[in-house]
Amino acid sequence: MERKLDSQIFQIIDEMEDYISNCKGVFMSSEKIQVNREVMEEYLRDLKRKAPDEIEKYRKIIRKQEEILNDAKSRAEQLIAQTEAQTDEMVSENEVMRRAYAQADEVVRMAQEQAQMLVDSAAMEANELRAAASQYMEEVMIYLENVIAASTKAANDQYGSLINTLNSYADKIKGDHKQLHPEEAGIAQEMVQETQE
Repeated sequence: MERKLDSQIFQIIDEMEDYISNCKGVFMSSEKIQVNREVMEEYLRDLKRKAPDEIEKYRKIIRKQEEILNDAKSRAEQLIAQTEAQTDEMVSENEVMRRAYAQADEVVRMAQEQAQMLVDSAAMEANELRAAASQYMEEVMIYLENVIAASTKAANDQYGSLINTLNSYADKIKGDHKQLHPEEAGIAQEMVQETQE
């Protein structure tokens, strides 16, 4: 996964991956592993604690970029206002007035181009940062969903196998127990037959 921004969440995820890669495999299985429930729960608690801070961090970045954009727009408007004020001072009588208007129009045009470039640059930067932050959070959420789903499946598989094994042992013990008292089993069978007659 490409990491566009530093993150405490990714640090926790790296630790989880290291832990999982070092877990022992389940006997007679090439896919299942044994995990310590307390360790996994601690990792999940850490993720729950860090995720809101990470989300707020990137919200602040987005807000900062919006402030930059608004500041750029404000400076552009001030630049245009100052230029228009300068053109008003340059206007006098007939020929001087025409020349002043021509020059003023050119200055205003250039100022508007510069202002538009400034606004476009700030908007592009803000959009790139917003897209990076959104992509990052999307990748984190998908990864967490996959980790939790895999952990849940592994736990269910492990406990299901354990229950089946215990039931098998219980059935065998019952059978062995009955073999210890065959006469009681015969009496019980005769009582059942008499009741049915």
